[in-house]
Amino acid sequence: MDYVYREWNDKAAGIISYGGWVAGARAAEALRLVLAELQMATVRAQPTISTHPSFHTGTFVPQEGLNTAVGGMLDQVIAWSGALRG
Repeated sequence: MDYVYREWNDKAAGIISYGGWVAGARAAEALRLVLAELQMATVRAQPTISTHPSFHTGTFVPQEGLNTAVGGMLDQVIAWSGALRG
């Protein structure tokens, strides 16, 4: 990520974590600190994708409300991107 440092500056970012709810959220919070050092603005909405429902069927089954959560995060990223453009 450091190699393209200047390209990352003044951009908005959204983070979607994958895995166990707590472990994924902790990893996303660590990534948020790295993105701040790259001078990126991260949005607060942070959808998490749990792997637990997938273990029972062997295939990925989207959680209830995941589309809404991701859509809300993308709306925030778009709004921040517009604000950072100037």
